[in-house]
Parts: sequence; structure tokens; C-alpha cells
Amino acid sequence: MLPKTSGWRITRVSLAGAMGAGLLLSPAILWADAHLASAQAQAQGVTVERLQLSSRLVDQAGVIDGSAKSDIEAALREGVQKNKTKLYLVYTDQQDNNPTRVAQQLRAQDSSANTMVMVISTTSRNVGMDWGERVSRSLAGEIRDAAVAKLTNDDWTGSAQAAANKVAGRASTESKVWMGAGATAVVGGLGGAVWWSRRNRRKTESQQLEAARTINPDDVDYYAQQPTSVLRTLAADELQSTDESIRKGAQELQVATDEFGPERTRDLARALEHSRSTLTRAFELEHQVRSGVVMQEDQVRSILIEVISSCGKADKNLNAKTAEFNNLRQELINAPERVEELRRRTIELRGRIPRARNKLTELHSRLDANLLVSVQNNPDVAEEEINEADKALDRANELLKRPAGEQGGLIDVIGGARMAINQADSQLTAVERAEEQLRQAHNNLTSLMSEVEGEIAEAERLLQGPASFDRTAMEQAISNARLALQQSNEARTSNTDLLGAYNTLLQADAELDDCLDSARGAESDFRRSDAIVGRMVDNGALQLQSVEDVINNRGSIISVESRSAANAARQYLAEAQQARATNPKSAMSAAQQASSWAERATQLVREDIDRFNNRNNFYGGGGYGRGYGGGDILTGMLLGSLLSGGGGFGGGFGGGWSDGDGGFGGGDFGGGSDSASF
Repeated sequence: MLPKTSGWRITRVSLAGAMGAGLLLSPAILWADAHLASAQAQAQGVTVERLQLSSRLVDQAGVIDGSAKSDIEAALREGVQKNKTKLYLVYTDQQDNNPTRVAQQLRAQDSSANTMVMVISTTSRNVGMDWGERVSRSLAGEIRDAAVAKLTNDDWTGSAQAAANKVAGRASTESKVWMGAGATAVVGGLGGAVWWSRRNRRKTESQQLEAARTINPDDVDYYAQQPTSVLRTLAADELQSTDESIRKGAQELQVATDEFGPERTRDLARALEHSRSTLTRAFELEHQVRSGVVMQEDQVRSILIEVISSCGKADKNLNAKTAEFNNLRQELINAPERVEELRRRTIELRGRIPRARNKLTELHSRLDANLLVSVQNNPDVAEEEINEADKALDRANELLKRPAGEQGGLIDVIGGARMAINQADSQLTAVERAEEQLRQAHNNLTSLMSEVEGEIAEAERLLQGPASFDRTAMEQAISNARLALQQSNEARTSNTDLLGAYNTLLQADAELDDCLDSARGAESDFRRSDAIVGRMVDNGALQLQSVEDVINNRGSIISVESRSAANAARQYLAEAQQARATNPKSAMSAAQQASSWAERATQLVREDIDRFNNRNNFYGGGGYGRGYGGGDILTGMLLGSLLSGGGGFGGGFGGGWSDGDGGFGGGDFGGGSDSASF
């Protein structure tokens, strides 16, 4: 008998009765034991400011329509009754790129096993979730997908309503007919149950598809977690979208070449050619799947993800290049105003040259000339830059007099004038601020050197890690920083050209900071991917253990095919664990395959037991059949499949039962965290 503390249970139903007049489901049958030990990770280090779980709907960002709040909160209350899940929705405008961490901290305010917190950041456009061990992973994913589908359109109120409706189990008309009214519902045998399950699965996949269409094509980790049916639809969409982009891009290239010339449109031509070759390759891969040349599930999924990612990136790049020429056309339209504006700037800059020369003379009278080496020639350099800008603007005026189709070089000429003017401005500003910068160099050089030394140490540590980023750029930034440190040390020792050394060190620091930001983000992504892989590996291991328990307990009635599927799951699980430390993407793919094979093994084991029961007229009655409890096993597995959306068994189930209580654990349960962006 199950412990009295368990809040979930399965009541046995005679298989003979179920296969006769229909499967009669009472509320007690829809309770499944989901008590699975799980240690909920506690968030560390960051304080959740101004956020408290004061109600089920926390609208700190002020984005939820007041007239809809009562209905949303009512649906959230229904969630406890319908899905035994207490959902908190938190909308915040606080700057935090890790809403999952915020969700973990907030759930500590109500850490019951059946609570789930979903945090939606309206500023960073991220979603973070954390849930207890009595909240199923599949329900958490459905709630997330329902919300994200609305969030992509900035429908904040709609996202809250969708999430609340999902946890409340507010079903469509078809689902309500199946569930019936009151305490019971009649299903026309096993076919009715299968129909409902498929219907529910189609709705879930539709939500997953809508959410997946908003994901960056670089995020292959996200695609690796989607069902194959969603990947097939996405691949078809990307093939069609890329083909359309290529056709429009070809027309744009022809027009742009006439307007700006072949040299200016070279990048667009390259992007178009890359998209064409990518599309050709993608169609070849898709044909392999469609024609059945590739049939294994892992290979099919790998091909579909490659098609989605490669076409998506090519499509994105081509659209960006096309947009550049739309911007260039706008610059041509505004060219006369730009030329006038730049001409006014050259006049203003010429007026600053005499003042800069006077400033240098005054500084020389008070300071050592060695301290002014880096700005000594700045006024002369600025004058040369201004002369070049004037020449470019004269050329621009000549081009403006030509017909529209013959002004292709105008944008480059204006760009050259603008660059020369900016250089002249920088040269004069350096003289005007020389004394101030000398004081900064004298006061801050030592601390800046220490800061750069620390950044070099961090950069070298990141280079030793497994995260993927531009290591060549990082190594170059480290080299430049070392040279700047050496120059600064020499200047500090000899008290010469402190200003030049300080400016060089500032530039090296900025370059190193950029590389560090990229590397830190890559390291964070690696850790996040590793955490996702860890959860997937744990879930796959749980599914596999359930199947292994059945094989161990049911012995010879389990077929070779079932055992082979379990072995494949075991191999993929080992591959995921081995690749986890060095290649999270490969590990995630292997973990996904482990889960798929474990689910396949689950289905095959179910079929093995069905065949054994049917062959022996084995319906859980007295005598031999009673000893194995075959009918109860089948009923339990059917209900387990429906409740978990077609997932695995959960915890293992043992041999005989003495009192009619089921023995399933909750393979879809155990707590967890997740995140998404919109």
C-alpha cells in the first residue's frame, strides 16, 4: 500500500471492463503517485529587490490589463484544483538577464512541492521558471510555450491569461466532451483515450511550433529539445522563406548594382551566393529525409536542425545586406543636407586650430615638453584632415549635380569627409583636454595598470576553459594589453609621455573589455547549456531506469526489440555524459536521443505486456493472472501515458500487489528550472 502521506494514487480498474462498454474514468483514477525525491537547488548571491509573492499574479512592471486580472487570478486558483499546481506569474521591469535565478529565489518564499514560479522580464525579454518536485516537467513546458507564444507579440496580458488557462486545464470543447461533466467521463474504449491523447499532443506541438519560430537560428540547443514533428515543419518553413529571400535578393542586387556599382554591392552579391549554395545543400538534405534515404531518428533530427539553422542564418544575413542598401538609398535622398552639415563642421573646426596652438604654447610654458609629445603635432594634423574633408565635400557637390543613376560614389565621398572631420575633431580635443588628461594619467595610471593586469589574468583563465569564443581576438587583445602595460611602466618610471602611455593603455583596456564581455557570455552560455544537459541526462536516466525495472521484473515476456531500444538509450546516455564536459551541444543531442530511445523502449515494453495479457486472457483476475497484476499494469501505463503527454513510465513498478494500490513513480516529475527568450 502507498504511504498515507502520498497525495497521488492510481485506483485499479478491471481491464475486462475497460475493453468492454468503455473505460470509465473517475477522479480517483486521474490521480497518479508523483512523489519523487528531489533536492531543489537554492539560488545564491543575488537579492530579489522589490519582488514578493504577495499574490498569484505579481505585476511589478505594470503591464497587465486591470480588467483581466480577476479572471487570470481565478484561473491560477483553479490550477491548484485541476493540476495540483500552484503557479505564480511575476512580471518585472528590473534589469536582470537571469530570470531563472530570480524565479529560484522567489520560489524560496513558497517552496512547497507543488509550486511553480514563472518570471517574465519585460526589459531583457527573457522568461525564467522554477518548480517543485510535484510539478511535471511537461506541464511546465506547456505553460512556458503558451506564454511565449503571446509574449512574442508583446501581449503581456494575453501571456498571463494563456499561462493561467494552461495550468487551470481550461480545455477546448472537444476536450471538455471527453472529460464530461461532474465526477465521471465515459470514453468509448481505448480508441477514445488515444484520440484525446493525440488531440492534446497536436495542440501542444502547435504551441511549441509558434514559440520555436521566434528563436534565433544560431540557438541549435533550443531546436535539439523540440519534437521531430516541430522540426519538420520548421525546416519546411525555412526552405520556403530562404527561397523567397533569394528571389527578392536577386532583384535587389540588380537594382543596387545599377545604383551603386559592382564594387559597392560586392557584399550583397556574396551573401546572395552563400544563400543559394546553402539552399541547394538544404534541399539535398531534406530530400534524403523525405525520400527515406535517412530513416534513423537521430540522423533525421540532425539533418532537420542543420536545415533550420543554416537556412535561418543565411536568410538573416541576406535580409541584413538587403536592408543596408535600403539605408543607402535613404542616405542618397538626404545627401544634400548631409553635405551642408559637414561643411559647417569644417568651418567650426578651422576656428579651433589657432586656439589649440595657443593652448600648446601655454602648456609648454608650464610643463615639461616630454609630457606633451603625444599632442605636439595635433593642430597640424587636424588642419590636414580638414583640408581633405573640404576636397571630399567639393567632390560631393559635383556628384549631386549629376542624374540620380550616376551618383553611386556619393555615399563613399560623404563617408570619407565625415571620417576626416571626426579625426580632426579628435586631434583638437586631445590638445584642449591635455592638461586634464595629464592629471588623470598621473592619478589613475597605476590603478588602471592593476585593472588591466587583472583582466589579463581573467582572459588567460577563460582561454583555458571549454567555452567557444574568438580566441584569436582574445590572444591579440592580451598581447596589446601587455605592450601597453610595458609602455605605461616605462613612462611612469621616466616621467615621460604619461599622456600617450595612458591613452594607449585606455585603448588596450577597451579592446580587452570587449573580448572579455564576449568570452564571459560564452562561458555563461556553456554553463547554462551544461545545466540543461545535466537535467536532460538525469531525466533520461530516470526514464531508462523505469524501463530497466520492468525488464528485470517481467523477465522473458519482454522482447528483444524492447531490450535493444533500452540498450540504445543506455549508449546515448553514456555518450551524453562523456561529451558533457567538452561539447555541450553534442551532449545535448545525445541526451535527447537517449530520452527518445527510452520513450521508444517504454512503448515497446507496454506492447510486450499487452500481447502477453491478450495471449493469456490475462486481465488481472484471480489465480495466476492476479499474481502478476497484468490488467492493472496496462491500465496504469495507459493512464500514465495520458497524464504525462506520452512520456515515460516514471519510477519503476514492481511485481505483485496485495491490496490493489498502484506502484508508479513520477518520471515526469522531480522539480527543475528552465528559461526562454522572446
